[in-house]
Order: sequence, then structure tokens, then C-alpha cells
Amino acid sequence: MSKEKLPTPWEFVKHSFEIYFKRQNLFYLTKINLFGVLASLALLSPLFLLGFFGGEEPDLGGATIFILILFLVSIVASIVWGVWFQATIIKAVSLVLAGEIKGVKETFRLTWPRVGKYALTTFVVGLALAGGFLLLIIPGILVLVWYAFANYIIVEGKLGVRDALRRSKILVSGYFWQVLGRSMVFILFYILIQVVVSFIPIVGPLALTLFSPYYILLPYLMYEELKRIKTGDVSNAEVSASQGVGV
Repeated sequence: MSKEKLPTPWEFVKHSFEIYFKRQNLFYLTKINLFGVLASLALLSPLFLLGFFGGEEPDLGGATIFILILFLVSIVASIVWGVWFQATIIKAVSLVLAGEIKGVKETFRLTWPRVGKYALTTFVVGLALAGGFLLLIIPGILVLVWYAFANYIIVEGKLGVRDALRRSKILVSGYFWQVLGRSMVFILFYILIQVVVSFIPIVGPLALTLFSPYYILLPYLMYEELKRIKTGDVSNAEVSASQGVGV
């Protein structure tokens, strides 16, 4: 019996457009993204006001300690928010695909308990990627594909970091080249979108910013397709994982 193949890149793109540009989905994802971007700017605003991102050194005056504390708080808050925001975009995409759209605050609230594990997963995969690419690139590509879906699994809220990495690898098993090939096509497609839209004066950069959830939707559709194809394998992995303790 031949192995079921993933849909072609074009089929994924076509399906993603049908989903993303459905009015209620577009409105919901845009609200999530806009809220996240505005909150990010608000958290960084003290640094802009103090001139940390200007061309000249900021004038700290006599309040050096206070300014440094404010600087550190703003940086830490921005990092935490950035991780939370990224995880929430993934959660929002998953809710759209499940037909369970929530309010903006509710979506962020649902994601918050997973922020720590999401950050740890991102760090672990990033570290493995860096080490892999230092070792003649090929190990880095293996890590990139094997653990491509680990963060999606974390946001689902079912497994810890170690088991999410294991489950991602199980999903990719037998589909490595298909996942790699489609991912490369998706990246080229993203670049094409950015090049074309960037030529639109004023509206272009804004559209690219608000369009960013789409970049999650395409690989997430591939993740969902792999879950559908490999339900038995994933279920067995979850049974094994439940016998251990996730990170």
C-alpha cells in the first residue's frame, strides 16, 4: 500500500487563501495581530522617549538608576510579550481552523499558561539549530524539519517540551523531504508576497505587518494534514509520553 502524500504547495496555498480571506477569519486574525503590535510598541515607547533608539546617546541626567531600571523592565516586558504574542498568533490560527474563534483577550488568556514552555521550546530548538548549522549545515536542516511543529504542539497544551519535540519528529517521519520541499516553496512564496506588496506606497508596509498571521497558517495547515495522516502514530506517541513527565 502506497504512502499517502501531502497536498502540493499550490493546494496548500489555495486552501490557505480560502481560509484566511474569509471575512470573519481575516477580521479576527487582524485584530489579534494589531493588538499585539500596538502593545509591543507601547512597551518599547519608554525607550524611544528616552532616546535609546535614536542616533545619539540618551541623556540620563541625574536619574541614572531609575532610567536603567526602566530600561531593563521595558526590555524584559517586551521579550515576554513578544513570546506571548507569537504563541497567541499560533493559537488564533488553530482556533480559526477549528471554527472556534474567540475574543482577543480570551485568545491571549488561553495562551498564557503555555508561554513558559513555548519560550523554552523555542530556545532549545534555536540552540539545536545553531549547533546543527555550525556542523556543516546538514544537521541544522535535520533539526529544522524534525522540530518544525514543536511550538504548535506546545501551544495545543497537551505535552511538555521533550514530548513535543518527540511528537514533531514522529509527525515528520516518512515525510521529511515533502515537509522540507513544501517549506522551501512557502518561504519563496512569502518572499514574493513581500516584494510585490512592498512596492505599494504607504499601504504596503502596513499590509505586510497585518498580514503576518498568514505566515503561520500555511505551515500549520501542513501540520494539521500530517496529524490527520499519522493519527495512529501520534496516538501511540502520546501514550508513551503520558508514561513519562514532560519538561
